[in-house]
Amino acid sequence: MTKLIVEDKAIAFIKAELEKEKSPAVRLSVTGGGCCQQLGIATVEKEIARDVKHIEKGVTFHVEKYLDDNVSSIEINLDEERKILMVNMNYNID
Repeated sequence: MTKLIVEDKAIAFIKAELEKEKSPAVRLSVTGGGCCQQLGIATVEKEIARDVKHIEKGVTFHVEKYLDDNVSSIEINLDEERKILMVNMNYNID
């Protein structure tokens, strides 16, 4: 299972977005492939089949199964100046 590390400022930002969107959760997923993968973060009403549910500091995160299987940790921080979330994914190396 992936370790989810979310800083307090990022949690506050996400909670505000969830409230604005009237959504109960956030989904983390991967788009693209190979060296061009991008992490998608979106508000959602419910998880997609096979998502793995994480609750961090009162926020529900639905993590795509691929991420949960292949990433040892996901760190989410807030760039306060630009008001964007910054994500660092640490892939499992076998």
